[in-house]
Amino acid sequence: MFKKGILGLAVIAIMALTNSCSGGSDEAGCGKVKDVTFQTGSTSVYIAFNAPSDANSFRIEYGPTGFAEGTGQFTTSSSQQITVQNLSPSTTYDFYIKTICSADASGKSVKLPSVTTEQSTCTGQVNLTISQFTSSTASLYCTMQSGSAEDYEVEYGLQGFAIGSGTRITVDGTWGNADISNLQPSTNYDFYARAICFDGDKGPWKKVQYTTVTSCPTPNNLNSYNISGSCNAGLGETRAFTWHYDFAVPTSYEISVVTASNINQPGSGDTFTTSNTSISLSGMYCLWDAFYVRANCSNGQSSAWAGPYYW
Repeated sequence: MFKKGILGLAVIAIMALTNSCSGGSDEAGCGKVKDVTFQTGSTSVYIAFNAPSDANSFRIEYGPTGFAEGTGQFTTSSSQQITVQNLSPSTTYDFYIKTICSADASGKSVKLPSVTTEQSTCTGQVNLTISQFTSSTASLYCTMQSGSAEDYEVEYGLQGFAIGSGTRITVDGTWGNADISNLQPSTNYDFYARAICFDGDKGPWKKVQYTTVTSCPTPNNLNSYNISGSCNAGLGETRAFTWHYDFAVPTSYEISVVTASNINQPGSGDTFTTSNTSISLSGMYCLWDAFYVRANCSNGQSSAWAGPYYW
């Protein structure tokens, strides 16, 4: 919220010349603004004033308190009500307001000194979750504890990059999620996330380090269970083998059923291929002890073997 200063709700009146632009003037027939008031937020200052009748526009220069006029930041407006944004919380600024009547006529600057922005209220903890479904894309999910974010700001780049030199995106605060692309596989990244609260008030950065998946990721959550029969009787058992794959569907999966003697050689077992994340095998006898599975991806690569899973 905005706060009125300096004297609570009192108006700060800055003395102006009693003559108008068309009468007694400051410079080449152009008077000064008068009756200046302001209200402060955490990242903005609202300024209002009265101006001479022949004023066309106004130039506002601002900077940290004590800065030399002519060395600050500028904004120009034709309105007598101006909001200066993108300021820092809990920071004191000086403002200079100059009337512009024409290309050759401008008034003397009126100084509005020692205006302090409010403290930041955007102090809650931001959490960033990163998930991948392909090796070059990722989904981001932002949340905020002990606070309310209107939006989130996320900047990312290769591990060790300096903030301001990475790729920066704005994440909608209603849902908190966004997708990014053009990531490199098997690469270390730094992600920085922060909340953007009311009035553009921005919280502190939260850093998350993340390593992208390989170009052909490995299956996970292996499992196996008996469907029917027994491994030591008759025609053996029928057994199911299942796994999960959290990424884009590969061309196929290859499973390898191994014995104790080649347990550390996943590719040396009996192998089977399927396009599903499960397969049922019959005639299974007790000499088999575990299985591995890997993905065969559309880029011609195969993932590392996942396993062994013992049963």
